[in-house]
Amino acid sequence: MAAKYIDEIKPITEEKYKNSDYGNTFLDALNKMRINKKRCDFSLEVQDEVIHVHKVALEIASPYFAALFESDMQETREEVVRFVDVDSIAVKALVEYMYSGTITLTEDNVEVLFSTSDLFEIDWVKDQCEEFLNRNMNSKNCFRIWELADLHTVKELYDCTYKYILDHFYDLLDGEGLLLLPFDKFQELIKDDKLSVKCEDDVYKAAINWLKHDVEERKVHLPELMNHIRLPLISTQFLRSHVATERLITKDEKCNQLLMEALFYKLTPADEGKGLSDRFRSRKGIVYNNAMFHVFLVGGRSPDNCNTYDNCKIYDISRNKLIEISNMIEERYFNSAIALNGVIYTMGGISFRALKTAEFYDRVNRRWNYIAPMSNRRHSFGICSYNDFVYVVGGYETSTVECYNPATNKWCSCPNIPNEHSSYTRATLLENSIYSLVGGYESSCFRIDPREGQWFKLDVMPDISDSYELVSYDRTLFYIGNESCKRLDIRMNIWESMHFMHTYRNNFSAVIAADNIYVLGGKRLLSSDKSIERYNITNNKWSAIDSIGLEHDCGAAAVINGNF
Repeated sequence: MAAKYIDEIKPITEEKYKNSDYGNTFLDALNKMRINKKRCDFSLEVQDEVIHVHKVALEIASPYFAALFESDMQETREEVVRFVDVDSIAVKALVEYMYSGTITLTEDNVEVLFSTSDLFEIDWVKDQCEEFLNRNMNSKNCFRIWELADLHTVKELYDCTYKYILDHFYDLLDGEGLLLLPFDKFQELIKDDKLSVKCEDDVYKAAINWLKHDVEERKVHLPELMNHIRLPLISTQFLRSHVATERLITKDEKCNQLLMEALFYKLTPADEGKGLSDRFRSRKGIVYNNAMFHVFLVGGRSPDNCNTYDNCKIYDISRNKLIEISNMIEERYFNSAIALNGVIYTMGGISFRALKTAEFYDRVNRRWNYIAPMSNRRHSFGICSYNDFVYVVGGYETSTVECYNPATNKWCSCPNIPNEHSSYTRATLLENSIYSLVGGYESSCFRIDPREGQWFKLDVMPDISDSYELVSYDRTLFYIGNESCKRLDIRMNIWESMHFMHTYRNNFSAVIAADNIYVLGGKRLLSSDKSIERYNITNNKWSAIDSIGLEHDCGAAAVINGNF
């Protein structure tokens, strides 16, 4: 019976086991051997540093080294390879990756790691660098990334960077990166129909600034550059006062011909001028006339001053239509708003008391979110943007100035306005300087170049009323008050009267869209002024826009262009 029982036992099957930690254990042990220089059979010399390694680790991780070890080169025989013009930090980081499978990318090392991983043919690291650069592209690094992608022939990164530069060209106009571009790259940008600027005037400004950055070397490219600029689409005033007076243009025969063609077009009836030249073709990135501008109208209060609003509307200029969007997180009036890189921010104001808080509108999720609060409570203050920063200036009973960095979500203090009696304040950016108009007991006008960090008091002032806005266009400041309107050409330093609005109103908002100033809302006595007026800067005329029942009193306004 015992023998029969043994015969009935089933055979034991084969079972396979895998130690999931073995790979990590193996690499850790191999890495410790490298650190202790144990069994190392090869070395890398870079920037006077010697890095001891194992050939097998390099050959497995890098096709570059695998090919090197298969060859009969001197480096293989000497068991050392010497690198010239290769960053030692990048090499050490990649060696760490070969032994651990982990790489740490930072803003400081990602570009050299991208180049070095391309040299060593470590595709995974190169791909991570590419994704990192794509996610963290900004106005300070986009031109370097563009050059990097071109140098290493990475088409996807090149195309993404090129699109970023096209989409943000207006915000890059004053940056050094644009000025340092070689001619072929600069030309590639300005001839593109998708170039995103507010008007063709900006393309001309960019071309002239690029040329004058090294005029002796670059002036040979002037006729070709002007050929890519849609001169007929430049505003008449700018064409007359800037282009036609530029000596580089008037001294060149080909440029003169283009200028004459543009001036002739301005005098040609619209139906006769169609299809004359590619230079008359509009860019997809530019909104001509009133098309595709959207004004965000944020917060405010009721005409009887009893209710504070958290609601927001968008005024579509092209369709003369109001669009409702989600409410802000907080109610606020006498707040300010700004558009920066396609994002709308609003901050400060009053809700029972002055506010520090600030919000931005998330266009993807269609809701408002908080950003970091300001250091100071403020209302009735000035706001503008410069070099990807938001500046808030003064306000009622404060002369403090702060700037906000969206990239870090942090505020920092700036030099205060030198005005002890600060009251209602407005600010705008013009030619790398912030101009601020302060009402109240001692009305004053100030200017600061953020790069210099010092406020200067202007010796000229308009007659300040109790409700006004300050906007800028080209080289001119525009003061829009409830009792008078004036403009200041900063080259002449004289305030000149201009035509006044058709209606008297208080607590209105004013924005620039193309070459028009739009005045929206406000109130007369205890009733809302629901009208909108438009001032055309070129022909110096105000016109009324058909009423759409707009109610906007003591709120803020900011304008963005393009689809919404």
